[in-house]
Amino acid sequence: RSWNLMWLLGAGASGAAGIPTAGDMIWEFKQKLFVSQRHASPEMVADLSAPAVRQHLQAHIDSLSNLPPAGAPDEYSALFETVFPSEADRRTYLDSKMAGAKPSYGHLAIATLMRADRARLVWTTNFDPLVTDSCAKVFEGTGALTTVALDAPAIARQAINEERWPIEIKLHGDFKSRRLKNTGDELRHQDEQLRAVFVEACGRMGLVVAGYSGRDESIMRTLEAALEKPGAFPAGLFWLHRGDDAPYERVADLLRNASAKGIEAGLVRVQNFDEASRDLIRLIPDLNMNVLNEFGKQRA
Repeated sequence: RSWNLMWLLGAGASGAAGIPTAGDMIWEFKQKLFVSQRHASPEMVADLSAPAVRQHLQAHIDSLSNLPPAGAPDEYSALFETVFPSEADRRTYLDSKMAGAKPSYGHLAIATLMRADRARLVWTTNFDPLVTDSCAKVFEGTGALTTVALDAPAIARQAINEERWPIEIKLHGDFKSRRLKNTGDELRHQDEQLRAVFVEACGRMGLVVAGYSGRDESIMRTLEAALEKPGAFPAGLFWLHRGDDAPYERVADLLRNASAKGIEAGLVRVQNFDEASRDLIRLIPDLNMNVLNEFGKQRA
């Protein structure tokens, strides 16, 4: 049923390409706040993977009254705006995180599926060019993929209705660098329109979610709205979940509610996006593997 399954890619799908996830950046923001507000040495909290360091940083954040608790849906955006009050600085920070990133196996696998008409529509909360770059390699040119950004919801609906496959639609745009409540009316309206297109598409196709934790309020609200529509996710709803920990309760609720409505839904535990893509590619016959095979020779 691959032709009837859309994909939703979150920041985790770009991890192997060298772009940090929202979770990674949250700890970096906490580190910056601790160093600047406590006038501490950066070396004191340099290892962000160490539990003791994280506990130290979180204790400082908890002592502040103006920031959400750990794990809150708006934790990322609130910390981002606190560390970098200027939007220009936030954009510069994000640009630096994307600099030098190259498509990983998973991105090239998605492009390979697109070329075989096995992945027609990809939604993404990211605004990196990795899907576009992958399609340029796999299709040997830039004209095959239709890419639509947040500022063109009407074009997104038109492209889907006209079946201009393959299509990539970027859901976030400026929302990666500011809180939803701090956006202008025009941008907020564009977001509402694009999310309406997403809801419509969920009534036509199933969905595979990869590299997305469910932390984002606007996307989860959209998926929940889609679930309320008759005939939602006709080809199923499958959430690729990394690691052994339980997913966010809101994700678990979404999948339970989908199952209760008779939708084939499931949490699929994976090692990461690249490994899951490789497992999937192994099962699909008659794919043009030239680019993926070449990638495999270059990188383990």
